[in-house]
Amino acid sequence: MILTLDIGGTNIKTGIFENSTFTQLNSYETGIKDSSFNMLDRISFIIDETLKSYEINGVAISTAGIVDSINGKIAYANENIPNYKGTEISKYIMRKYNLPSIVENDVNCALLGELTQAKYRDVQNALMFTIGTGVGGALYVNGKLLFGHSFSGGEVGYSIFNGQNIEKIASTTSLVNNVKLRINIEEIDGKWIFDQAINHKNQICVEEIDKLVKNIVNLVVNSVSLLNPEYVILGGGIMEQKEYLQPIIQKKFDKMYTNNFVKKSTKIVFAELGNTAGMFGAYEVYRNKIK
Repeated sequence: MILTLDIGGTNIKTGIFENSTFTQLNSYETGIKDSSFNMLDRISFIIDETLKSYEINGVAISTAGIVDSINGKIAYANENIPNYKGTEISKYIMRKYNLPSIVENDVNCALLGELTQAKYRDVQNALMFTIGTGVGGALYVNGKLLFGHSFSGGEVGYSIFNGQNIEKIASTTSLVNNVKLRINIEEIDGKWIFDQAINHKNQICVEEIDKLVKNIVNLVVNSVSLLNPEYVILGGGIMEQKEYLQPIIQKKFDKMYTNNFVKKSTKIVFAELGNTAGMFGAYEVYRNKIK
């Protein structure tokens, strides 16, 4: 049995894989607001809790941050998870539990998780973008993840459009902030904005979603021009509004991308595995790396 963890700034989700059969287990608070927070202690607590009911043969971890996947440690992380940079997760798990483990970036894992579906069996080139608090990305080129020199391949949030980081203009955070500037209501979120646009035809919400989509499609167009994927997979909480967003995104992409030959062979699709994708992907990395 392989224990999988999907580590985010708010929650850590867990699951078990046994002969490729997945069982989702629990969700734990990451606990970053605790003054004594230490990620290794949190991981250890979760492993200990799981060992009470399961015999574990290995651990596969999907996590936020830039991950040195060769050594199983966090190469870089922002303030969303305090004191995370440099954390040597695999070394710790081996030393304490004598268990093999892998650690991989969460968007890389989400992409690999989506690609485990049968319809992607023969796909060799794909991109994934996750739209949420920020904008994440992952690259799958010629049948392999593309990591880059310092493991930051796909970190598209740092891309610049119109003089701003893409995260500042194409994330759910940016959508909420832009609507707040135009509507005198403080307590709103992405779900509220889409409800207003879809069910109440709120013109401000419609316009701001349209503006957001244009910036996302800019990112897609430039990435397709550079890497020529067969699939562009869009994920993150906002993409659960597939019925509303899909036609808008496709229409803008068709208009903005002028190479008709490439356009015909590029499919823009929406992620389907939800919050389990990262664990499926982490297991896939484990399965391929640790025989």
